[in-house]
Amino acid sequence: MIKFLKKLIFFPFRKVSRNARKTNWSTERNRKRVGKSLFFLAIALFTVFIFRFVWLITVNHVGGTNLTTMAKSNYQSTVTVQAKRGTIYDRTGAAIAVDSSTYTIYAVIDKTQVDSNGNPLYIDKKDFTKVEDFLNSRLGIDRDLIKKQLNSKLKQVQFGPKGSDISLEKKKEIQKAAENEKIVGLGFTANISRSYPFGNFASQFIGIARPKDENGTQALKGDMGLEKAFNNVLSGENGKETYQKDIYGRPIPGTTKVIEPVKNGQDVYTTLDAQLQRNLEGYMDKAATDTGAQQLSGTLVDAHTGEILATSQRPTYTATTINDAEKQKYFTWNSLLSQSAFEPGSTFKTFLMAGALDSGKVNLNETYQRKLQVYDTTINDWDVTENKSYTLPETVTYAQGFALSSNIGMSKIEMNMGDALWGSYLNKFKFGLKVRAGLDGENPGALPSSNAVSQIQSSFGQGVAVTPLQLIRGWTAIAGNGTMLEPHIVSKVVDPNTKTSLTSKAEVVGHPVSNDAASGVRDLMLTVNTDPVYGTSYSTSGDSEQNLAAGPLFMVNGEPAAVKTGTAQIASTTGGYMTGSQDYLYSAVVMYPAKNPDFIFYMNVKIPTESWTLKYIARVANPLLTSAEAMKNDLSVSADTDTKAGKVTIENYKGKDSGDTADSIRRTVLSPVIIGTGAKVTAQSIAEGEKVSANSRILLLTNDKDQVMPDMYDWSKKEVEQLANWFGIKVTYEGSGNKVLTQSIETSTNVKKGQTLTVKMGN
Repeated sequence: MIKFLKKLIFFPFRKVSRNARKTNWSTERNRKRVGKSLFFLAIALFTVFIFRFVWLITVNHVGGTNLTTMAKSNYQSTVTVQAKRGTIYDRTGAAIAVDSSTYTIYAVIDKTQVDSNGNPLYIDKKDFTKVEDFLNSRLGIDRDLIKKQLNSKLKQVQFGPKGSDISLEKKKEIQKAAENEKIVGLGFTANISRSYPFGNFASQFIGIARPKDENGTQALKGDMGLEKAFNNVLSGENGKETYQKDIYGRPIPGTTKVIEPVKNGQDVYTTLDAQLQRNLEGYMDKAATDTGAQQLSGTLVDAHTGEILATSQRPTYTATTINDAEKQKYFTWNSLLSQSAFEPGSTFKTFLMAGALDSGKVNLNETYQRKLQVYDTTINDWDVTENKSYTLPETVTYAQGFALSSNIGMSKIEMNMGDALWGSYLNKFKFGLKVRAGLDGENPGALPSSNAVSQIQSSFGQGVAVTPLQLIRGWTAIAGNGTMLEPHIVSKVVDPNTKTSLTSKAEVVGHPVSNDAASGVRDLMLTVNTDPVYGTSYSTSGDSEQNLAAGPLFMVNGEPAAVKTGTAQIASTTGGYMTGSQDYLYSAVVMYPAKNPDFIFYMNVKIPTESWTLKYIARVANPLLTSAEAMKNDLSVSADTDTKAGKVTIENYKGKDSGDTADSIRRTVLSPVIIGTGAKVTAQSIAEGEKVSANSRILLLTNDKDQVMPDMYDWSKKEVEQLANWFGIKVTYEGSGNKVLTQSIETSTNVKKGQTLTVKMGN
C-alpha cells in the first residue's frame, strides 16, 4: 500500500518533468498540465481513503486489533465488582468474623519518582538508617531485612510478614509518625482480609478465611473450621460494571451500567452466645494454667434445642497469633469438638445404664462383688490398691456402683444384656456415625471390635472412639426424656440479596430409650454428685476458690447438678495404653437442673501436669452454668434480621456421595437423613426442583447391600410411606396423630421385602 501511494504521488511530477524536457511548453501550459495532474491525484487519493474508510467500518479490524474494543477502551472501562463475604455472627447478632481491609507497607527507592515541583517521593540513601530505625520500632521488622531491601536494585520494596496485615488504625499511626519525622517514600497497599473482633473466640471452631487469587482477582476463602465448611454459603459472586470516563480517566457520573450484578455472600448466625463464649474462654485460660494439661476441651449445649452455646479448646490461637500457633506444644488445628476422636472413659457409662434401664436388664438394688475376670483380662475398679483390695466396700448395689464409677458393675450389666442388645443401643445412640452438623472433616469415631472383651470394656468407655459432638447428641436423649436431638451450630442463614432467611429449629433424630430410663439415669447422675460415700464428685474438702464447703462439687444456684465423671486411659503410639501417673483423659458431663436439664456441659482435660482434682472442671462448669441459667430466657430470642422466611430449592442428589450430600444439605438449614451406609445416593424423598421451608426433612436412600431400619421417631406418615415403598414392605398404623411414636421393627435391624411394619402414631 505504501509503495503504491508513493508511485501515485510522484508519478505525475516525473511525467511532467520528462515532458518539459522533451517539449518546449510555455509556463502557462505547464501550470495547466500540473493542475490537471494534481486534480486527478486528489480524486485518486480521495477514492482510496473512502474505500479504506468503508473497509474499516465494515470489517472493524486492523490486523488482529478490534477497533470497537480499542475505541471503547479510550472512553469506557469495565471493572469487576468484588462480592462481600458473608459475616459470621453469634446468635444475638454480635459480629464474630467480618470483611475488613489490611495494609502492606512499601518503600519507594526509585530516584525518578518526584512530584511536579521536583521534590523527591523516594527514600534517599542518606535516610536509610532513619527509615531502618523507624520500621523496626513501629512494626518490629528485622533490621537486616530492612537494610537488605533498601539496598536492593528494585524500584519499590516490601518487608515480609511483619510489614503486612497492618490494621487501618496502625496504618494511620505510622503515616502520622512518618509525617512528623519528615520521612517520604513510604506507602501502603490495601488488601482484603477477614477480621475477628473478639480475638480468642472458639478459634478452631470458627476457623479463618484468607485471601486467595481466583481468576486474576483476590477473594477470601475459608481455610479451617466453620469458615471452610460454610465457604460456599459465605462466598458471593463477583459482578461486572461499565462506566464512561473523561479524558483524564475519571468516571462520568450517571454512565455506570451493570453487566453482571454482584451477589454478596450470605450471613451465618451461629448458635454461639458471645457472652457465654467469652466467659468460657476466660475459665479455660485459667484451667489451662492451673492444670498445665496438654489439651483441654469444653462445650456448653442447650438441652432443649441441641444448640452449641459455647465451645473452646486449648491450646488455641487468635488471628494475630495464628502464624506462631504451631510453636505451642500439643497444638492441633483440629477442632476437638468434632475432628478428633478418643476413648471417653466412664462418662460413657451413662449410655450403658440408659440401655440397661430401658431393656430391664438391671436391678439397681441388687448387689455384686467387685471382682471380675473376663477370659484372660482382669477388670478392676479405680479404687483398687496394690494388694488388690478396695478402699471402698467390695460389695455394692448397682446404683452405688454407678455413683462410684465401677467398671466391674458396668461390665456385669453388659454381660447380662449381651453383646447384641448392647450393640443395638450403641446404634440407637448413633455412635460410629457422624453427627453431620455441617462442620468440615468430622471424625466418625468407632464402635468396639467384635471380640467379647472389647464389647464388655466398651461398657465403661474403653475400646470405643467418640467425639464430644457425638457424646452431646447422645446426652440430649438422657436430658430430654429419651428424645434425641441433633446438635446445631447454626441458628440462621440470611441472604442479603433477597432479604430472606432460613431459621433452624430443634431437630429430633431418634428416641433411643424411654422417658423412665432417661429420668433414671439422671437420678443416678445426681448421686454421683451427692452421695458422700460413693459419689466421685462429692468433695470431702469442698473448694475454697468457689467458697464451697464439703459436699457436691458441681453446684449451680445452690443446687447440685447431675454429673458423671470419667477417667480414660490414653492409647499409646507404640501399642497398648500410656502408663504415666497422670497419663489419662479426665472428664465430666454436667446437666442442670438435674430433674429437667436446661443445659449440658462437657469438659475433658488430657494429661495434666499438676496433681489432678475434679475441682479444675468444676471451676469452669459452675460459673458458666450459673450464667447460662440466668440468661436462659434471653437465649430463646434470636437476632432480628428484618427478613422474610426463605425457601430452599432441592437439587438432584442421585449418584452423589451420601455423606458429602448430607453435609451440604445441612448447610442449607434442611434436615438430611441417610438411609443405610452406602457411599452413593440412589433416591431422595423430595424431588429435584421443589422449594421447601427450612428444617424440612429429606430422606436419602443409599446403595447399601442391606436394607437397615432407621429410627423413625417423629417422622410423618408421608415419610414412612416413602421408606416402605423403597424397602418394599407393608405398613399398618395404630393410633392417630401426625408423628411416629413407636415402630415394630427395631432400629438398625435388617429388613426383608414383604415384611410388615407396625407404626404407632401420635403428637
